[in-house]
Amino acid sequence: MTRVLLVPDLPLERWPSMDRYAHRLYDWLESTHQDFDVRLAASIGELVREHADGRRSGGFVRWWTQPVSPSRIILPGPLLEPQRYAARYVLYPWRVRREARRAGLVHILDHSYAHMLTSAARRPVVVTVHDLLPVIVLRSPTDRWQDGLRNRFLRQALKALRRAQAYVVPTQWLKRELATWLGDDRRIHVVPFGVDRSFFAEVPGARDKGRADWRIPDDAFVVLHVGSTVERKNVPLVIETVARLRADADVYLLQVGGRFTGAQQQLIDRLNLRRHVRSVTSADETTLRRSYRAADVLLFPSLYEGFGHPVLEAFASGLPVVTAGAGGLQEVGGDALVVVDGRDPAAYARAIEELSDDQERREDLIELGRARAREFSWQKTAEGTAQVYRGLL
Repeated sequence: MTRVLLVPDLPLERWPSMDRYAHRLYDWLESTHQDFDVRLAASIGELVREHADGRRSGGFVRWWTQPVSPSRIILPGPLLEPQRYAARYVLYPWRVRREARRAGLVHILDHSYAHMLTSAARRPVVVTVHDLLPVIVLRSPTDRWQDGLRNRFLRQALKALRRAQAYVVPTQWLKRELATWLGDDRRIHVVPFGVDRSFFAEVPGARDKGRADWRIPDDAFVVLHVGSTVERKNVPLVIETVARLRADADVYLLQVGGRFTGAQQQLIDRLNLRRHVRSVTSADETTLRRSYRAADVLLFPSLYEGFGHPVLEAFASGLPVVTAGAGGLQEVGGDALVVVDGRDPAAYARAIEELSDDQERREDLIELGRARAREFSWQKTAEGTAQVYRGLL
């Protein structure tokens, strides 16, 4: 039996999509592939782990209540950034170096941790590449000293990334992008990610419960955005689209999984939307599922996506999706997506209005979306990943 060491992101990163991928891949590999002894190099963030009572114990671990534990890679100290960098570039590589000696293969689950290749003790290394944002960031000029420090670490990670024995990517689109950067595609394997079966479940009262919790009227139209609020997510366009829709209807914006930036907050105030915006900055699995049930459409105009988990989650939840179709989104969503070209909020508002007015088309898209989401499962992700492992052993 071959021991496989999975290297997930550290819990203090607070990246739910990365944590979900690590959780689901580990669970399915460990339970269905008996030819592998699957081990974790660190704990995975608890935000995406369900508990028996429906609550979570995750989030940022308070350093003053926790012992210093290499297994959780939590340092004492009140400042997140120094803690994060010390954990990522000092403590975690030390732990992986120690654990890799007992492994037959190492799988780094996030390309931004590719610097861990140097800790793999000459074992075969697989890296999951979720996007090529580090390459894009390094091509963007900056004068901030903080960005200079970040770019130094990014160059280190990208240099190490080229040395992996195999790469896992979730879409053919990303395979082409990575192959262009590497110079060949022979080591790249397309293994799509899954969507949790729990999103398909109809929970009685979930819509009413969510709207009551977030103080949204029953008859209001709710535009949902799921994910972070970084620049590539195009959140200002979401805000401006909602402002246009409010000219003709009672429309609310529900943002889940990110915190509005100062500029985005100012835009909300300038457009007089404060009373009609709801923000859930940190959502566990139950809250996330409830948000899809409480909404009427997912607006996802991201400018760059390697895969796009919210699209599949919305499909499984019976929610239509309006998007820019950037990156791998059209490949993932197929004919179930409503794709809007360009960055004009008026075009997005028209697309949402047309979808709201045409109930038959809306129902057709919902059915197409559910069928599309059923094609993606974490069991298939684990099976495809196991095949990559076997090709290296």
